[in-house]
Amino acid sequence: MVPLHRWLVISALLAAPATADTLAETQDELRDAFVKSYTAIAADPDSISEMMHETLGHYPLYPYLEYRLLNSQLEQQTQARIDDFLQRHEDTPLYGRLLFAWARHTGEQGHWQNFEQTWSRIQRPSTSLQCLNGRRLLDQGSQDAAWQTARMLWTVGHSQPDICDPLFEPWLKSDNFTSADALNRYVAALTKGRTGLATYITRFLTTAEDKLRAEQALKLYKTPRLLLDDPNQLSKDHPHRHALLEMNVRRLARSDLDAAIRLWVRDRDRLQVPEEAQQELTGYLGVWRSKRFPGSNGRQLLAKLDPHYTHAELTGWRIRLALTDRDWQQVNSLIGKLPESERLSDRWQYWDAIARQHLGKPVQDQLRTLAGERSFYGFMAAQLLGQDYALNDEPAQFSQEALDTLAATPSFERMRELLALERYTDARSEWNLAVADMTPEQIHLAAHLVKRFGWHHQGIRGAIKSGQWNDMQLRFPAPHTELYQRHAKARSIDPTWALAVTRQESAFWMGARSHVGARGLMQLMPATARATARRHGIPLAGLGALNEPDTNIQLGTAYLSEVAKRFDGNQAYASAAYNAGPHRVSRWLEARGKLPLDIWIETIPFDETRGYVQNVLSFRVIYERLANRPVALFSEQEFSMLALQQ
Repeated sequence: MVPLHRWLVISALLAAPATADTLAETQDELRDAFVKSYTAIAADPDSISEMMHETLGHYPLYPYLEYRLLNSQLEQQTQARIDDFLQRHEDTPLYGRLLFAWARHTGEQGHWQNFEQTWSRIQRPSTSLQCLNGRRLLDQGSQDAAWQTARMLWTVGHSQPDICDPLFEPWLKSDNFTSADALNRYVAALTKGRTGLATYITRFLTTAEDKLRAEQALKLYKTPRLLLDDPNQLSKDHPHRHALLEMNVRRLARSDLDAAIRLWVRDRDRLQVPEEAQQELTGYLGVWRSKRFPGSNGRQLLAKLDPHYTHAELTGWRIRLALTDRDWQQVNSLIGKLPESERLSDRWQYWDAIARQHLGKPVQDQLRTLAGERSFYGFMAAQLLGQDYALNDEPAQFSQEALDTLAATPSFERMRELLALERYTDARSEWNLAVADMTPEQIHLAAHLVKRFGWHHQGIRGAIKSGQWNDMQLRFPAPHTELYQRHAKARSIDPTWALAVTRQESAFWMGARSHVGARGLMQLMPATARATARRHGIPLAGLGALNEPDTNIQLGTAYLSEVAKRFDGNQAYASAAYNAGPHRVSRWLEARGKLPLDIWIETIPFDETRGYVQNVLSFRVIYERLANRPVALFSEQEFSMLALQQ
């Protein structure tokens, strides 16, 4: 096989005069050669010729070709060959990938010397590698350490990879394994809802006491109300009382949330759940109940759930419930119960000012201070006062030389090529590794560089990572301006609104794909995209077209126009509908549509949608002010619907 570390001059390609056209053509040829070679390796690693190595030797992504060749023929590699690659490419994501692959290969083969050498370099091993290390410990006579590893990996509430079985099987037959270990896993499985795994584990329960406790746990799982009716089902000396109580409460909450809250209030102290361990479930139950907008009985339960206002998020929802009543005295009082850091946030300073105004107290100074902030609440305060919106923009000052120097480093050369080939996951891995040891100023520079690559999404993330919240040009890029202008105007909607939606949806990441399947710049669901295309006569060859800016923006603006029309042009309602669906927004309006608009937004029950609406409206203001165009956060009609106007 040809030596993989050969770095040769691309003499034939560089012999021609280096005009701009030939350089561009040469780069395209190199990219094409790389893609063809990378693909060919999967079918036949030996098909890569010496000439191809010579051609691609100086191409920035040549290490990826090396890695693919090595990884496709691990059985033919030596430790020296692996170490050679690792040493030369320690500054790339490929280092970790090959390290994991070689550790897995040598572990599965039982080559423990090579495995141990590789294992020592891995910082965050996978479960599979931990199991292989346990097998190494066992084979090398470190039985106690092997059993410790086995116990840690086996006693979980889910199934583990088959590669762990050669470690688990001897441990399960050893004197080190106990019935208590089995009970621990049984309870862990039940609390995760893995009843099949729990049934399997019963075969390892050997004592009468553990079998009885397992039966009791299963009864609580199957009949969540049992503990509420009979507190003796779970005593304070039960070793798994905290886990079983939480399991019981969560399962009961699915059918009867109020009963679950009563059970939690009664038993969290009775069963001696530490106060710090109570916070997560208290907040979960309280916020869930609050989002159902309870009446007086439900609110009394919330007061019992958190009588001392120790849970800030729940207190926030109790404030929102007071807002729905427009009980300004209660709003003012509850804001005072928040921790100082929360109380002084823009959100609660705004509502404190609105409450105080309704109570006849002076608030002009408070609103003026708030209007100096670049936030949704700051922008509302500015519009109430008739002031301009504060952007607090602090443009970056980086020299061209600094940008060029960074662009010439191997990491960023690879990033540029990966982006050109639409290998976005690899590009992000390169970024994460490159900035890991950078100072905030260096990350800020890097963010501006990748923005120049057209990688706006990572530029925005870089601004956040480097703490550059006031670099508006970096945080609010405006690519594809012509497409937004053309397609939005064709649908009679504001192009800047569509741009703001995109900034919130994908931050201009064309490769964006949500966990539910939304795609592209404006994050269109496949079904929505197809239906919108049919209704508007927009060609849609296939779902892959949703990753094309023109198609995505055309469909996204068409759908945005539909929700705008459905909600009479109200951008708050329409933005909420774009995110959560028009049917949900219609239900929310039916239930609480008579509330002032700012209260309605504040009480949107979906946290994501609430933040989404506030961001989209704010981003629209930011984009318009960056372009020096006049703008209002709310239209005149929307402005008249605010709480301070009523």
